[in-house]
Amino acid sequence: MKKHFQFSLLLLSLALGACLIAMGCFLVAAGPSLAQEAKLTVRGSGLPVPRYVTLKFNEVNMRAGPGREYPVLWSYSKTGLPLLVEAEFGVWRKVVDHEGTTGWMRGSVLSLRRMALVTDGSAKIHNSASENSNVIAIAERDALLELQACPSSMCKVAKDDVRGWMKRDALWGVLATEVLD
Repeated sequence: MKKHFQFSLLLLSLALGACLIAMGCFLVAAGPSLAQEAKLTVRGSGLPVPRYVTLKFNEVNMRAGPGREYPVLWSYSKTGLPLLVEAEFGVWRKVVDHEGTTGWMRGSVLSLRRMALVTDGSAKIHNSASENSNVIAIAERDALLELQACPSSMCKVAKDDVRGWMKRDALWGVLATEVLD
């Protein structure tokens, strides 16, 4: 009985080993696209996804995949530019910019500082969190603003000496249901 059990265990181990080798060969043969998709759920920062981040430096490259071996798709030169993190793999973040361009960046070039881009042609900045309050400034499309709070449909923003409230849906850099205090 003991020999039969050991023999069955040996056969099971061999079969499992053969399956693992076959799976490994399949992933290698399938190429980077399948391997890249498989990596999306592995490791990461532990922070919620999706989330917004900003560029920490004035020169940052976006790559086609999560590694330096992937080609550069785009180079950014705007510190504070908001990006949406869609996925993580180790130290790499899959991000989307305000124009919809998707690629990968190292987490070390990204900051948790919150900024937002104005998406409307011209958006009103109010003196309080009410759309009926006084307008203190007008922000043009693509203006980069510091995002200070977003408790409701109005977000508190700042740029230079101007501090006020703007409609959430006029900004790119905050999730629709996200509450910032």
